[in-house]
Amino acid sequence: MPLHEYHFSERWLVPANACEVWDVLADAKLLPDWWRGVYLECVALGDVREPRVGDRFRALARGALPYRLRFTLETAALERPRLVMVKVSGDLNGTWQATLCQKPDGTRVELEQHVLADKPLLRFFSPLLKPLFAWNHRWTTPRGQAGLTAFLAERGKLQTCRSAETGS
Repeated sequence: MPLHEYHFSERWLVPANACEVWDVLADAKLLPDWWRGVYLECVALGDVREPRVGDRFRALARGALPYRLRFTLETAALERPRLVMVKVSGDLNGTWQATLCQKPDGTRVELEQHVLADKPLLRFFSPLLKPLFAWNHRWTTPRGQAGLTAFLAERGKLQTCRSAETGS
């Protein structure tokens, strides 16, 4: 395994219906709206209206450490309401995948990210600072889960899950 290779597995529980969660995760241009403070921009490259395989976006993101990552996201797989997968290229190269599963108390989101950190700073310092760079990634994760939950709440989507389960 190259020293600049990273693999992250995370699990979120979002108190909303899987379709509502999928709709947000599948629409990359929404990243700065819900993963606030981490995704600084995500701009569609081409005419993107509805999420579809092959859509491309230019992204700028940050963590707690004082550097930014520039990369392109390309939608690789979409299966509503179960799967969102993107290819990542640029300062990071690899894949990011979210697998969704409806549960009684919301949607379980299993996140898998496999990337090579090819930003010269990260690539060069990974042999020494890999734990710090991994910590920087883990700093972003709770902001994503909280931001997604808040984004859905602002749009009244958290009630959708509870209403559907109780039949009200």
